[in-house]
Amino acid sequence: ADVAPDDARNRARRFRAPPPPHAGAMVDKLEVGLKLKAMYTDGEFYPAEVVAISESKKRAKAPVKVHFVGYDASEDTWASLEELRSKRLPKAAAA
Repeated sequence: ADVAPDDARNRARRFRAPPPPHAGAMVDKLEVGLKLKAMYTDGEFYPAEVVAISESKKRAKAPVKVHFVGYDASEDTWASLEELRSKRLPKAAAA
């Protein structure tokens, strides 16, 4: 019995793992002024504060602008969720 390509695709879709939580849903857990830890260019995490959250598609990979506590605003950077640690973020995002 021949299986139509559409049937094979539909069958594959049924067994596909669910997608990871949408990043936008996790960004919603953050707010401007929130204190957290953010990864600096040296790969270490430092105390920081959320200063902006972007919903722009251009910023989708790094939607959160952080200010490193005690440093000049010139050090502020856009960060991805993977570069942030907060009790408000799931461990998978903040690993």
